[in-house]
Amino acid sequence: MMLRPSTRIMRGGFFVTGAIAAVLAAAAPAMASGTALYCGASRGLTAEAAIQGAIDDAQTSASGDGRFQCTLVGEPQIFETFDDPYFGHLFRASVTMDCQ
Repeated sequence: MMLRPSTRIMRGGFFVTGAIAAVLAAAAPAMASGTALYCGASRGLTAEAAIQGAIDDAQTSASGDGRFQCTLVGEPQIFETFDDPYFGHLFRASVTMDCQ
């Protein structure tokens, strides 16, 4: 007597195989690109100091993942504050960087 697996088990196996194939097909372009976006933020007494601190923050985050070549994406966002309780007039900056 030959034992055959039930159709329910076979359908389940096909479903799992199909789901894994769909996930891998969707994830393959993202894994192949080799780049990732990192956000950095900082504050400073001048806009330039805040921007440089934000760039350093994003590059430090990327270097922890082994990505050392970064380029700026878009323009830095700069926010000016006049009533900071510790510094008074202060700049905050945020940048997005594409790192490989």
